[in-house]
Amino acid sequence: MHGRHHYEMEQPHIDKEASNAWLTRGELFSETEGFMMAIQDQVVATRNYRKCILKDNTVEDVCRRCHQKGETIQHITAGCKAIVQTEYKQRHDQAAKIIHQELAIKHGLTTEREKYYRYEPKAVLENATHRMYWDRSITTDKTVQHNRPDITLVDKVGKTVYLIDMAVPNANNVEKTCEEKNAKYKDLADEIRKQWKIDKVITVPLVIAATGLIPRIMNNSLQTLDMNKYAYVEMQKAVIISTCHIVRKFLRQ
Repeated sequence: MHGRHHYEMEQPHIDKEASNAWLTRGELFSETEGFMMAIQDQVVATRNYRKCILKDNTVEDVCRRCHQKGETIQHITAGCKAIVQTEYKQRHDQAAKIIHQELAIKHGLTTEREKYYRYEPKAVLENATHRMYWDRSITTDKTVQHNRPDITLVDKVGKTVYLIDMAVPNANNVEKTCEEKNAKYKDLADEIRKQWKIDKVITVPLVIAATGLIPRIMNNSLQTLDMNKYAYVEMQKAVIISTCHIVRKFLRQ
């Protein structure tokens, strides 16, 4: 079990240097650093760990929240259906808000900068050159299954639309999630291109594992948005802090 994080870190689609940025920067409390390492090494006292590793036969390993799956650390960090719309959504939104604010400042849609946990994105921001939507469904003539990206950025001058979607999966699902994000909005892109008379519609996946691993595609995504290549750092920090909070809260219940 201790070797799983190392194995995931060594996968070719993972950016090893970026994935370790939170450690090299030293911005987190030591307690948070230590707890995230325990999560990565899977030595957290989940019901599965107590039953299978500590051999406590008095414990049932079924999840205490959804009562459907085994309560492993991976299940808690990104697999429990009972907290999808609460803790997972809050973590997802915290990371997405960071990109929203950076894009708003970059394109002159706002001038004030706030801490990401205080920042509340407006549903629509617009000026002469850009328009940006936050978590808004896009109406199309043809019914499209996936029509609500986290951020929709419209470059009026360049006639380009960016469909930006954030995801925080478990580390073993990072590559699959990146592929799904790229395919998810193909139909929506076609409809936008026709209806809005846009030259290009580009899907931009932003994926960070619940344990902070960063895929190599992150660099491409930030380049596509013409953002600083280290823009992922604040998102990674937000994800790690949120994951630690989720696990602590989960185990107290």
